[in-house]
Amino acid sequence: MPTRIFFASGEQVTVSDTPDVVAQKLGGGGFARLDRPWGDESIYVNPSSINYIEAQDERAPDIAALEAVPDPAPASAAPAQPPPAAPAPGQFPPQ
Repeated sequence: MPTRIFFASGEQVTVSDTPDVVAQKLGGGGFARLDRPWGDESIYVNPSSINYIEAQDERAPDIAALEAVPDPAPASAAPAQPPPAAPAPGQFPPQ
């Protein structure tokens, strides 16, 4: 059963191993080598950059769909402020 890894940066990757195997490799210290589902590629993961991992469905993952997921839009630093209220009729704006 493949495992999806969720990074602190918001990125996600899917690897071939089960969550238990991934957790064991991540707990080994240093970078963990994990194989991608198509078998001809491996990635090295820094365990400190991971938020969490979760199991994928029993079915084979749709690699094209997984790779096509866009990165989430960055959150703005400050919430938008509403425009200042217009002065009441017959009053001057503040100076």
